[in-house]
Amino acid sequence: MIKLVFYILSILIISLILFNNPNSNIQNNFINQSKLLNFSSNQIFIQKVIFTMVNIFIVLNILTNIFKY
Repeated sequence: MIKLVFYILSILIISLILFNNPNSNIQNNFINQSKLLNFSSNQIFIQKVIFTMVNIFIVLNILTNIFKY
């Protein structure tokens, strides 16, 4: 049961990371440094979701290792 949750969570995290592409059309990073920090609201939301899911994954890993014995 727990392994299934880990698998689903990891697939969701990987797909969200691949879906999130904040700087796809910037050709000159040194000239356009101001564009690097400009994120749309959708990208910020996706980044928050990724951060939350990664934290849940880490906490679940720690809890399963503590209560395994």
